Amino acid sequence: MSDIHDWEGAMGAPGFREALLAYGRANGRIKPKGRLPKDEDELKLVAGEAIESGDTEFSLEDADGERGSTEVRLFSGRYWLCDWGGISGPVDSLEEAAADVLSMAVGQDCPGFYSAASGGVSDDFIATRSVKLVKPGKTFLINGTRYLRTKTGLVPQ
Repeated sequence: MSDIHDWEGAMGAPGFREALLAYGRANGRIKPKGRLPKDEDELKLVAGEAIESGDTEFSLEDADGERGSTEVRLFSGRYWLCDWGGISGPVDSLEEAAADVLSMAVGQDCPGFYSAASGGVSDDFIATRSVKLVKPGKTFLINGTRYLRTKTGLVPQ
């Protein structure tokens, strides 16, 4: 089970409880006429599964495709940041969620750790926020296009 970092914020998001109930009923976690679990641990389990079942709208991949990868998932009309450390959110817009993911990655100051980013935001949006993720002279894949890190930033190859 992924830990939801702001449990109260998640539970207070408009429509979240209703979406959890619909998810639980659709997936057999809750009986057809049942209610959300009263046990908080069980409810957190259902919530984590539900969020992680949402469509991936943005992804930042590490070079090895392992623990550093982060995805933005859409569930209950909100965006959620999901990685090996847990779930953060909700966030109202994909742009805000993608910017948060890229900002956190840049803040780690590990050029070369990440290899690609893709999703429903423009290449320019990603490129301007990803420059520090790429060592000079190296490439970074953005929405399927290779970008080279130059002195002026990331430029398509």
